[in-house]
Amino acid sequence: MKGNSTSKVIGIESYRLVGQSNNAPVDITSLAIKLQQTLEITPLLQTFCHEAAKLIPCDSVKYTNEQTQLNYQTGQSRAHLCRYLLELEDETLGEIECTRNTPFSIKETEQIERLLSLLIYPLRNALLYQKAVAEAHRDPLTQINNRAAFDEALAREICSYKRHQATFSLMVIDIDHFKQVNDTYGHITGDNVLKAVAQTIRNTIRRSDEVFRYGGEEFVVILSNTEVAGARFIAERVRLEIKQLIIKNHEKIKVTASIGVSASNMASDVNDTLHHADIALYKAKEQGRNKVIVCP
Repeated sequence: MKGNSTSKVIGIESYRLVGQSNNAPVDITSLAIKLQQTLEITPLLQTFCHEAAKLIPCDSVKYTNEQTQLNYQTGQSRAHLCRYLLELEDETLGEIECTRNTPFSIKETEQIERLLSLLIYPLRNALLYQKAVAEAHRDPLTQINNRAAFDEALAREICSYKRHQATFSLMVIDIDHFKQVNDTYGHITGDNVLKAVAQTIRNTIRRSDEVFRYGGEEFVVILSNTEVAGARFIAERVRLEIKQLIIKNHEKIKVTASIGVSASNMASDVNDTLHHADIALYKAKEQGRNKVIVCP
């Protein structure tokens, strides 16, 4: 049998009502303090869901935000639900859904709304913090991850390899004769080449792989849980896709790239994986460019 549902928008006015209420339970004050103690989305939602479920019995609490593609859920969804859209100053902050096996009373939904009003400002601050962190790790020209993001991601892969022997591979990709493109056609055209190559790499690699702009005309791809044979196959696909690129200027500009590949289990020291991929890249350039070379 289909359960009942309630949908409502929770915004700034509800937040002000909580602040003005003299009847707010002590537990709500405690929750408000706890919600102010983190700028990380997941711990914030964990705290809210845990505390809310203690005050209003729920089988599940779910948060979704389509704009940021955030999803968090605790518990298992049931038939009866209350769904709330969170807004602040005309900005949508996401949606909270509470469910359980029995219907929510009017008093309980009012209490849920009171709790959600306390979440609005901390949630907005956490979303702004997450956005700032993401922008700090994004290359403004190509809109892919930058070197700082790569350093962090590589450190995680190395840690995983040391703990679980989870092999990863690296691809270092360098656009051939890029300086000549800049000198001949100008930096605007050069920027267009960089953006086109970055997009081509991102569209060609797997969803589980990550691409980073390492510097200048150089890109690095991390392939998690990938042996060297798989990395070589993906690198060759990337090389061929880049080779098919045509950048339209006053004349059509063709692009090629050289690629060096190395795997973590091929190096005597996993920390040297990037160095080995670099060596392979320079070998590809020495052998005429537009090639994939795997470091032995």
